[in-house]
Amino acid sequence: MAWIEARKICKIFPGVRALSDVTLSVEKGEVHAVVGENGAGKSTLMKILGGLYSMDSGRILIDGKECEIKSIADSLRHGISVIYQELNLMPALTVAENIYISGLPGKMGCVNYRELNRRTQTLIDSLGLHIRPTDYVSALSVSQRQMVEILKALSHNSEIIIMDEPTAALNNQEVETLYGIIRRLRADGKTIIYISHRLREVFDLSDRVTVLRDGEYIGTRAIGELDERKLVEMMVGRDISQLYQYAVHPLGDMLLEIKGLSKEGVFSDVSFTLRAGEVVGMAGLMGCGREDIVKSIYGLLRHDAGSVAVNGETVDIRRPTDAIKQGIGFVTEDRKDAGIFALMTVRENITLNILRVISKFRLISAAKERELLDTYTKRMNMRYANEVQRIMNLSGGNQQKFVLARALASGCKVLILCEPTRGIDVGAKAEIYQLLSSLSEQGYAILVISSELPEIMSICYRTLVIFQGRVTGNILRDEMDENLIMRCATGGATHFSEGAML
Repeated sequence: MAWIEARKICKIFPGVRALSDVTLSVEKGEVHAVVGENGAGKSTLMKILGGLYSMDSGRILIDGKECEIKSIADSLRHGISVIYQELNLMPALTVAENIYISGLPGKMGCVNYRELNRRTQTLIDSLGLHIRPTDYVSALSVSQRQMVEILKALSHNSEIIIMDEPTAALNNQEVETLYGIIRRLRADGKTIIYISHRLREVFDLSDRVTVLRDGEYIGTRAIGELDERKLVEMMVGRDISQLYQYAVHPLGDMLLEIKGLSKEGVFSDVSFTLRAGEVVGMAGLMGCGREDIVKSIYGLLRHDAGSVAVNGETVDIRRPTDAIKQGIGFVTEDRKDAGIFALMTVRENITLNILRVISKFRLISAAKERELLDTYTKRMNMRYANEVQRIMNLSGGNQQKFVLARALASGCKVLILCEPTRGIDVGAKAEIYQLLSSLSEQGYAILVISSELPEIMSICYRTLVIFQGRVTGNILRDEMDENLIMRCATGGATHFSEGAML
């Protein structure tokens, strides 16, 4: 018998049917993945189980007994804790205070900090974490904050833990740590409902997987009955015969040349080139300096030494506006906080880099904005309700397309992409890969920084590997291998393919 069941759940928002007779059945002590494209209804269903939304119809049963969940308190009382993708912590408080904020031990309004820290340390020890109860959350890394959210869930003695995209901001090593914790929780009899766009995680962790599409239940399968192609077909309703796109074509002139780029304590003597039509990957562990390198090229970080040349001419880039003038586009890895302008409309978001170009007497031309929006909507298959819809209300995949469209609208020919498919569904990934392939055929030079090695190995002509701020590898496609890339990324090897231009 299922431990938790959601039967025929329906949820309607104004003008949108988010869930239609959706069913979910999860057994005790299993890791159960819930997958689907953005807008499939995954998060809506989890928010109903977590008490943030109320369902319009349907039933929820736990251990065979029907239960009513109308608030977060109801959800916690029934043994359900939800860890949302957007972490819900208070940075100015300690780890212990964040975990037990709803029930601090003490009497007469005075907190018993000795007992509070003791309880927290017991929780920390149970997962083998290396944080302290008295650490302030503001001083923790993103991965450590993720672990605090898990500790919060355990502090409620929850038997059912829902994790919504828990690895979105974690590097490979941190993901492995989370894997270990999830497996330990499963061994202790906890039930995990796991939402992720990363199919590798679904196959690595889950016992069974439920697929939703367009707010409807598609099916539940044991993970052993599926491969990636079958799962993708269930998710998108069509065959994506080739998820990754790689264009084979002659390379053109050198568009970007970096020589001896250095910043004390961050990166040193970095040199490489990008040619027209070339897609080059940049790999390395978190903290290796790869993001700082590309930010210095774009003018977000000032380097101490070295040079940047565009189309054979050395240029002085002090700020992003300088980079844009030189035909360099940049897409940040932090879409939410540094990519989109959440409260602005989709029309406004696409033209922010070129306001001077589409303005006359300091008045922005709405007609030109609409023209650009229409152009990139068709070119990139962007989906939104209307031109004045706030971009914050779009799916992650559509937000990413808008950030990419903004860079392209500036007229760039060199495109730098940091984690271009982070947190987006497999259908949107396929569309972005297809777009990058098309752009390379049109003569764009593209640099892709990604933590997903299969992504880099599949879409790139060659890969640069960074270790402690230095280039330790320049590997052509025919020689790319995960083990080789990781050895270069950890300082265990250097590899420069013959014939690969730095």
